[in-house]
Amino acid sequence: MRPDNAPNGAAAKAGLNKSILDAGWTALAGMIQYKAESAGADVIFVPAANTSRTCHACGHVDAGNRRGEVFLCQRCGHSAHADTNAALNILRLGLSRHAAQAA
Repeated sequence: MRPDNAPNGAAAKAGLNKSILDAGWTALAGMIQYKAESAGADVIFVPAANTSRTCHACGHVDAGNRRGEVFLCQRCGHSAHADTNAALNILRLGLSRHAAQAA
């Protein structure tokens, strides 16, 4: 029997769970956008993909760069707290998108 036709409906349930999760993030993003607009602030959403694997110093992307809380670039040796490194990458993405929107 194929997994998408499992007798317990596991595939259907997984799809439903994904839809609920997607709706939750969409609702949160909408609320953030609404509150920011009412405060006169801009919101720039950026994709989080690879932000924790990308070196903020040299841009090298490698899954081996991150080991738990420690970020150590395999190319240039840059070391930082993994969350700090990812936050700096997200900031850089946001600033570049903001500049592109202003142009």
